[in-house]
Amino acid sequence: MDSSLNLKDLNSHFLNLVEDHLQYLHKAVLNHPFYEQLINQDLKEVQFVSFLNQQEYVWRFLSEELIFLSKLNYSKCINRIFVKNAQLSLMTAGNLSIQLDKFKGNSCNLTTACREYIGFLKALIDKRLFLPIFTAILPRFWLATHLHKRCLKLNVHNHPYKQFIKHCISINAEQQTIRIIQTLDDLVQAISKVEQTEMQQLFMDEALHECELINEAYKQNNNERVL
Repeated sequence: MDSSLNLKDLNSHFLNLVEDHLQYLHKAVLNHPFYEQLINQDLKEVQFVSFLNQQEYVWRFLSEELIFLSKLNYSKCINRIFVKNAQLSLMTAGNLSIQLDKFKGNSCNLTTACREYIGFLKALIDKRLFLPIFTAILPRFWLATHLHKRCLKLNVHNHPYKQFIKHCISINAEQQTIRIIQTLDDLVQAISKVEQTEMQQLFMDEALHECELINEAYKQNNNERVL
């Protein structure tokens, strides 16, 4: 794959297919007050810890499942994508875990939104069909790519969450995201209109789960814990 490619210049049939859902993802998640307050240093610690807990858990789960999938009888190309994405997911989870060590006294139980998200992904992965799996994981990698680009512009000096911002800067998921999109482009051209509609809905379902995660973390305050 050409490493000079970037999302901005990518001509993608699949992205055109989910264009409205991408706009929702951008508005509902990337522009969520959670990130605005994190960047502006107004986010409460309990909100941030809840976020770290859920994100670390999801990324670690994803890494384990993708490694498992990479050992199945798919093509070498598909298995390579699974391995690369598993490696990035594990790296992300490890980095978030290190940040959580700072807040040992403030750890949270697994949240409702996180359990539902894991259940959603697990149900897809258990079917072993890589088209819906790639469709479902794309929003998470797309968000990571755009969060990376946003954090590159920030000044982290004396920022209370500078370790997270540095983490976002260090994790560049753009090439993996592009590879997922290019694979989806190849696949969706061979399926029916009905199946394309199903993939659109699947992408939107995942985007809604991402939104629920960020909403749940944002709703935390200093007097609450997620059960």
